[in-house]
Amino acid sequence: MKKALLAIGILFVAGAAGVYVLVVRPLIAPAEPTLTVEAALATPDVVLLAGVNVKQAAFIERWLLGAPITAVAHETPARPPLDRTLLDHLSAVNVDARRDLDSVLYALYRTDGVDLRHAVVLVGRFNQSAIEDYLARELHGVPHQDGGRLSHEIAMISPTDCRPAGAWMVTADRSFILIADPASHAVVLPRLAGQTSGEADQIAWWRSLAHTDLVSVGLWGLKDADKAVPNPFQKGMAHALSMETGPFAHLYFGLGVVTVPPKGRLRLVLDAADAGAAAQKIAGWQQALSESRARWAQTAPTVAALYDSLGVSSQGARSTLEFTVDRTLAKNLQGAANELLGAIFGGLGVRRPAAETARAEHLDTSPLVFQATTSTSTLGAYDPAKTFAEDVDQIQGPFGLRLGEIRLGSSPDVGLEVVVESFASAIPNVTEESRRARLFVDSVKSSGGQELLRPEACGRERNDEPSSFTSSVSQWVQASKAVRLIAGADPRALHSVSGHVELRLPTRTESVMISASQPGTKIERHGATFVVTSVTGGSLGYQIVGARDRILHFRALNASGQPLASSGGFSADFLLGEGVAGQKEYAGVVDRVEVVFAAEEQTVRSPFTLSDFSLAGKPRSAMRDTTPPFQPYGYQALRRDRPRMPGPGKPGALAVAPLEPFELSFDKAAAYFGTALDFTFRSPSIPNFERMFTVGRLRLTRLELADGTTLEPPPPGAPAKSGFVRPTWETPISFGAVPKDGALTTTLRLFLDTKVKPEDIRALRGVVTVQFPRSLRALPLNDLTPGQRAELRDLTITVTAHSRKGFTLLANKDGDRLLYTQLAGADVPAVGFFSPNITVTPEGAWRFELLPVGHAVKAELIVADELDRKDYQFNLPLR
Repeated sequence: MKKALLAIGILFVAGAAGVYVLVVRPLIAPAEPTLTVEAALATPDVVLLAGVNVKQAAFIERWLLGAPITAVAHETPARPPLDRTLLDHLSAVNVDARRDLDSVLYALYRTDGVDLRHAVVLVGRFNQSAIEDYLARELHGVPHQDGGRLSHEIAMISPTDCRPAGAWMVTADRSFILIADPASHAVVLPRLAGQTSGEADQIAWWRSLAHTDLVSVGLWGLKDADKAVPNPFQKGMAHALSMETGPFAHLYFGLGVVTVPPKGRLRLVLDAADAGAAAQKIAGWQQALSESRARWAQTAPTVAALYDSLGVSSQGARSTLEFTVDRTLAKNLQGAANELLGAIFGGLGVRRPAAETARAEHLDTSPLVFQATTSTSTLGAYDPAKTFAEDVDQIQGPFGLRLGEIRLGSSPDVGLEVVVESFASAIPNVTEESRRARLFVDSVKSSGGQELLRPEACGRERNDEPSSFTSSVSQWVQASKAVRLIAGADPRALHSVSGHVELRLPTRTESVMISASQPGTKIERHGATFVVTSVTGGSLGYQIVGARDRILHFRALNASGQPLASSGGFSADFLLGEGVAGQKEYAGVVDRVEVVFAAEEQTVRSPFTLSDFSLAGKPRSAMRDTTPPFQPYGYQALRRDRPRMPGPGKPGALAVAPLEPFELSFDKAAAYFGTALDFTFRSPSIPNFERMFTVGRLRLTRLELADGTTLEPPPPGAPAKSGFVRPTWETPISFGAVPKDGALTTTLRLFLDTKVKPEDIRALRGVVTVQFPRSLRALPLNDLTPGQRAELRDLTITVTAHSRKGFTLLANKDGDRLLYTQLAGADVPAVGFFSPNITVTPEGAWRFELLPVGHAVKAELIVADELDRKDYQFNLPLR
């Protein structure tokens, strides 16, 4: 019997694979117009050609996610043209991406100017006259005649900053839509009409790879990749890529999906221009992978097993790096995560239990509770006396509101930015993901009655867009909305900020149960549809289409009807349109699914007007600043006093450098996305040093490695090698604490964007610069209103932000001359504060964020008028 079942299973899999290869594959193969478009885009100056097989994407969407079970029964308002996505534009001209679109191709070309030269072509079946009408009517395109074809020039506005972003030339045909910059359009359009020069060899290598993948990206002429991007940062990245791939003529990246059995394939294909150099480069990569796998095998074998999904192969001049994404990889990833967590907890002295062979049941200990009926009249007023409640200026129903911050504009055309904050206790039937409570700011008025709110038709988080409430601490939600004011707005002339909170309260809910034994069951309620697509043990697959916000929540229950704890999951919009599909994992066996719908709702609008711009809040006790008065203390005074360091340095340091009278030790190195280097700097008790914002700077100038090579700081303006963290070869030194055992101590960290094995470091060289104020000046800030400033010759220190928590100062240059800030309150002559957070911008400005314990109304800046600086060279050889 078992053999018969096995044979039937094999026949079924073979039959499914045969159907895919013999029937489906030809249906999703590139159509003839796609081949024409590929040839047209592959001009002699092409650098990059990318494509998406939309027919294959639609098939995979249906195969793996399932096509939307039901048509959308919920009409959403049309977005303004500037906010529309490509799918929105296509929908506006009655183009169904699943039905009418075959492929999308993109090409990037070399350029000598400041603008990108690129083109996009959509291949499919289109209503040419409808598209041309839409371009003229909705997008205000300017018509042009190009070789007897009607094209439209569309002026582009950046949706992020509202600035002009060049122009697109758009030409529609029954089988394609060409979208390109004017220069590229003039070249590509005649080629689409068949006027190509026959560069068959130019594109043959790309087609042989791309036509089997869902997503494909190919690069020509890697040594000239930087000529396709005018931006200096992009040029740096392109140059780094060309240096790494110098021996290769072509580079290809592809994503393919196999449906039987389901798995993905990521591959990097390289065609050698210099066979010898390419072979050497590939051998180096293989050796690095082998060494990395061996290192992980010693400490975390399951992490090493991940390398089994990565393969490197060569055939003739072509080399391929292929990564397989399948169930084996998923299993290895889970095992690796468990092993790494075990190692982390083990390092902390915590024993992590072994992985369970079967998924144990765990119940949700704090499940969401929904009321069958409620009303707005039952909502209690905001209670500032409750635990974790925030201090507010005004109460409107369940919401507390206040002004949170006033700051200078982030760009010259913005006068000020004002932040409004709102808080609320948990609201019945309202969940964070439903976005049913939103904060709007409608108006900002000056004392003269002028409207100061800046009109914004585009931009990120523009003024007229609301901010949704999200969870903060237990049983509390909050929202924060920042608005920008017109240029020239005076912070002293602000009179009021008005707005409203909109709450769409579900006043009646409906809970529906779905049996897990009936996958495919569809529940339609109130314009929303929920579908259980699959249930396997604790895994629940689902789809949601229509009025998604009508589905307040769904959860899995066990056989006793108890909610199971969720251990994770994922969701994604359908690849080609409306709806969402996802999967959630639960700790236990799913017996049924409960879906909670909003059957009826009531919208409540709570208006507010705020006028207290002091940001003081309710009275609170202040911490007194007991810092001794600062005094001039130059380098000659140090030489005169000859202070001595008490006792030995940090035990266990890898290397120690005495810098009389100071001491620098190298404590450890760790590899993350680059290499982190930790140091400790010690000083005897010297006047001013205990509370000075900046005592000096640590600068690393050279790192010597075991193989004889060295690393040095990159030149100014060089692009970072890591996209995660900026390299830091120098850092300010400050203490901000009382001496311990007679010595001031602080820890410092540098970060290199190059991975270095800690055991390979042999020595570190650099310089510690210590500064001594020979003369001091006190600069008053009579109030802390944003824009208030103090000046000493070419040094300008400006208040850039004032919030309920504190304020921010910005020094235009030489921020290390700002030694300290003495704060004063209305009734307290010296308000204490925690050590400031200090950052230095790439342009050389210094930002100081201060958090006073009490309300400060003015400040006195202690600035070094004259400074002595002493450099201490150091060499830290490792033992």
